[in-house]
Amino acid sequence: MGLFSWLFGKKNTGELVIKIPQQDINFFKKKAEEKIHTERWVGRRRDIKIGNFVNCWITEEAFKNILMKKGIWFRHRGMYVGDASGSVKDFEVKINGEIKSIGIRSINEDSMKKWKSVAYPDDRFRDEKEKIADYIVACHNSNGSVMFLGMIEKRRLLEELSNSRRIYSKMNQEYFRTAGLDKFRFDRMMTWISGLEKVE
Repeated sequence: MGLFSWLFGKKNTGELVIKIPQQDINFFKKKAEEKIHTERWVGRRRDIKIGNFVNCWITEEAFKNILMKKGIWFRHRGMYVGDASGSVKDFEVKINGEIKSIGIRSINEDSMKKWKSVAYPDDRFRDEKEKIADYIVACHNSNGSVMFLGMIEKRRLLEELSNSRRIYSKMNQEYFRTAGLDKFRFDRMMTWISGLEKVE
């Protein structure tokens, strides 16, 4: 039985969507407001950061649901509160006995449909490559319905980012680079998920 059949009772080879309950989303909003208060964010960026944290936690919860449903061994940072230097990887899994990290990148509707690209912070690419996860999964959240779009390995992502130009985001007030969404392969993601080591 394939992953789609296993998760949803039917096979749909072009789409993987996980729905997060509204009560969980409300909880994430409350925790995000607490996090912003603890980290002392102020001004216009406060609401943007709250939204970013909520979106991040929704998409991570959706990916966690996939791993749990498949009985896959994993570690997850959860709703980390504190500075960026103390944060760990989004997820860790085992592949052939080795622990590998996974990062979840959520993109908005314009990035998914119009630009067909995945943005990545330029400063992370330039100065903190060691913090980039071994595998990166792209997804899109629409009111708690998270569509998983594909996966790329770190090496391939770095190649894509090195060939892209820096773009300034007024909303996030920082520079980004982009990788083509077509490089995040859906079929590779599905095969890869099926091969992750399970809980013993």
